[in-house]
Amino acid sequence: MQLQTTFEELNDVIRQKSPVKGLTLSYRSADTATVSFALNVLGLLSPTVSADIRIVSIEGSRLTAELDAGNVGGFFLDKARNLLIEKAPAGLIERFDGRQAVLNLEVIPQLKTVFDRIAVSGLSFTENAVCLDASLKTNSEA
Repeated sequence: MQLQTTFEELNDVIRQKSPVKGLTLSYRSADTATVSFALNVLGLLSPTVSADIRIVSIEGSRLTAELDAGNVGGFFLDKARNLLIEKAPAGLIERFDGRQAVLNLEVIPQLKTVFDRIAVSGLSFTENAVCLDASLKTNSEA
């Protein structure tokens, strides 16, 4: 089965929950989304910083992704990484080396419930949505 949510729906949730103002997620390619946000620099400038997030793999509840912010964005990506590590729930970020991050998504209670019930086989993007390929777990798999 394929579960999906539109970028519009996801961005509404991000706006409500994220401590980072103006954070948005958008389509780049089938395996890559772009995250953008305005960075407040000493209250004077608010440049928009963007980074591509490419899905490398998803195994169970562990998501491996590569981030690319280009040459100029690399500095801002380092700052954003430090903020993310500081603000993320304990155990969410298993590893964040250079450009690659491994996230344990089941530490988020709502996602743990999902991963308890479905086996995920892929994550991809369309122009309008984030798509999760999955199957229901049988009692012996749960």
